[in-house]
Amino acid sequence: RHSGTAMPPKGKKPKRTNKPSPLQRMQEAFELVNIDTDTSISREEFLKAMDSVGLDEKSANNLFDRFDPDGSGQLDNEEFFAFAAKGCGDFKGLFRKGLFDDDEDDMEKVVNCFKKWDSDGDGTISRSELERVLVLLNPSFTKKDMNLIFKKADTNKDGKIDYEEFAAWLKDNGKKKK
Repeated sequence: RHSGTAMPPKGKKPKRTNKPSPLQRMQEAFELVNIDTDTSISREEFLKAMDSVGLDEKSANNLFDRFDPDGSGQLDNEEFFAFAAKGCGDFKGLFRKGLFDDDEDDMEKVVNCFKKWDSDGDGTISRSELERVLVLLNPSFTKKDMNLIFKKADTNKDGKIDYEEFAAWLKDNGKKKK
């Protein structure tokens, strides 16, 4: 069924506008997660994808269960699109729970998460690296959402998020310090 919609050449990244079609975004996310290219996403594939952005297994499993109402252990297109449309909800909260769940400051987990977001390993998170995480976790995000997160995290305004900024952004639960 390949009529008239040619896949863009690999080298070119899809351009981001404020209104990419949610469907395209979801297709993009579905293809990223669906390793064996069948019509559904297995729990294993889902966990792998979530692990690639540093989400802990417990949170990833909960997320999977939330969108697999028939309990089949597979997310079909419809179930995955329901996930993609809703996204993971509180994006940062999801990570906070996994990273800081056991009162102690688990910096090692934060470091690992940072390394997973920093996919080119240059020690900072660029916009496109943040975007990759968002495409997986919150496919229906807008460019505005992304810019907001980036602005909040990039406190020295150098256009990238370094480890200190990342850790501070994750820890900041939005409550003003007295």
